[in-house]
Amino acid sequence: MDSMCPTCGRQTDLWGGCPACGVSTTKKAVFRDALGMIGILIGVLIVMGSLISRFSGNPLRIVQTLGIGQPGLYEVTRASKNLPIPKDPQETISPQQIGELRERFENREFESLNLIFEHYRQDLQDDFNNEYGFKDAFRIFHTTLPSYEGRFEDWIENSPAHFAPYLARAHYYFAKGWEAWGPGGSEGKTQEQFKLRWYNFQKAIDDINTALAINEKLLTAYTMRINISATMAQEEQLRKWAKEAVELFPHSFLIRSEYIRVISPRWSGSYRKMENFAKSAEAYVDMNPYLACLYGFIYIDQAQECWSRKKYDQALRLYTKATSFGDYWYFYTKRAEAFYVHLKDLDKALADVEHSIYLRPTIERSYQLRSRIHFEQEDFEAAADDLQTARHLNPNDAEIRRWQEWAANHLLDQGHRLFETDLSRAVEKYKYALMFNSENPEAFYWRAVAYWHQNRLDLALKDLRQACDLGHKEACDRYHQAKKQRVN
Repeated sequence: MDSMCPTCGRQTDLWGGCPACGVSTTKKAVFRDALGMIGILIGVLIVMGSLISRFSGNPLRIVQTLGIGQPGLYEVTRASKNLPIPKDPQETISPQQIGELRERFENREFESLNLIFEHYRQDLQDDFNNEYGFKDAFRIFHTTLPSYEGRFEDWIENSPAHFAPYLARAHYYFAKGWEAWGPGGSEGKTQEQFKLRWYNFQKAIDDINTALAINEKLLTAYTMRINISATMAQEEQLRKWAKEAVELFPHSFLIRSEYIRVISPRWSGSYRKMENFAKSAEAYVDMNPYLACLYGFIYIDQAQECWSRKKYDQALRLYTKATSFGDYWYFYTKRAEAFYVHLKDLDKALADVEHSIYLRPTIERSYQLRSRIHFEQEDFEAAADDLQTARHLNPNDAEIRRWQEWAANHLLDQGHRLFETDLSRAVEKYKYALMFNSENPEAFYWRAVAYWHQNRLDLALKDLRQACDLGHKEACDRYHQAKKQRVN
C-alpha cells in the first residue's frame, strides 16, 4: 500500500523508506506502536490498581505482604504537647440493660421500645458524652437471627413514623452484609459473597435513609454509612457522610474513630491522612479528651501490619504506644490478644482485657477473650461466667458458639480420661462441661455413670433423666432400668 513520508510528504518505497530525505516510516510506526502499547499497559495497571483498591484496600499492601520494600514505621509528629490522656470509662448502658432491651424486642413491646430509644436519643442530644449509651442500646440488633426479620416488620407496622424500628433493622441488615462476606479480605471470595454483601448493605442504607428523614441526629446511622461507603469504595459518599456527621456531632469520638479507621492504608488511605484528621479534632479535645486517642489508631494499624508479618514484639510495642494517647478499650483488647496469642503471658493478657471491660463493658468479644484466659488458667467457673455474659450480649455470635462447643467438649474429654483413675475429678470435669453447655446429653450421661459408681444413686438418676430428656437413648434405657430396680 502506498504511503506518504511524514517529513517531506513524498511517496515512500516498499520498505517504508523515503528516497528523498531518508526517513523510515516503518521505524516511526514501530515507535508509535511501542508508545501505544506502553500507554495501554499503563492504563491496564491503573485499572488493576483501582480494582485492588476497591476490593482489597491499598494495592501497596500486596507488596508489603510479600515483604518487598517494607516501609519504616510512621511516627506521629503533629500532635500537640500536653494533650489530655483520658483514663476514665465513658458512660454507657450495662449488659443487664442490653438483655432487658432484647427481651422487650423479642416480646414485641414496641411502644415501650420507642420510648426507651427516644430517651437515649434525647440524652445524646443533651450531652454528647452519652453517645456510647445510644450506640450500645442498638447493639442488640447487630445480629443475624432469622426470627428478628419478622419482628422488624411488625415494629414498623406498629410505629411507621418513629425512627427506632428503621434504625434497628438497618443494624440487622448491616450485620447480615458482613456475615455474608465472612472473615478476611476479598481474596478467595465468591461473586455470590460480593452480591450478598451489597444486597444487605443496600437494604441497610434504605432503612438508614428512612430513619434520618424522620430524625437527622441518629449517630449510629452515620457510623454505618461511613463504614459501608468505605467498604464499597464510594469515596465521594464517604467524604459526604463523614463531613455531615462531624458537623452534626462535632464532639463525637465514635464518629471520628469510625472515620479515622477507614482512612488507614488498609482502606486505601494513608497515615498522613489519619494524622491530619486527628489534628483537626484537637479543636474539641478540651470538651472531649477521648479525641486525643485518635492518634493511637495510627499505631494500632501499624501494629496489626506487624502482627500479620509475625513481628510480634514490634506489634506489642506499637500497641503500647497507642495506649500512650489514652485508655481506649480497643487498644487494650488488641494488646491483650498479643499477650495471649503469641507471648502466652496470661497474667498480662488478663490485666489488659479486664481494663478493656472496665472501659467498655458491652463488648462480647472482650468477655470471650477473658473466658479463654480464665480457661487456660483452669479457673473454669470464671471462664463459664464470662462465656455466659458474652452470649447474653450477643446470643447469635458464631465465634462465641464455637468457643462454647470447644470448651465443653474439651472438658468432657478430660472427664473421660480421668474416669478410670479418679471418679471425683471426672465428676468435676463433667460439671464444668455442663457449665459451658447445659444441654450436653453426653456430659449428663457420663456424670450419671460416675455417680452410679460412687453409689450416689439419686444424683445418678437425676442426670440420667436429664440426658434422656435431651435425646440420649442409652441414658433413657438405664434410667428406666434403674427406676425398676429401685421399685423392686
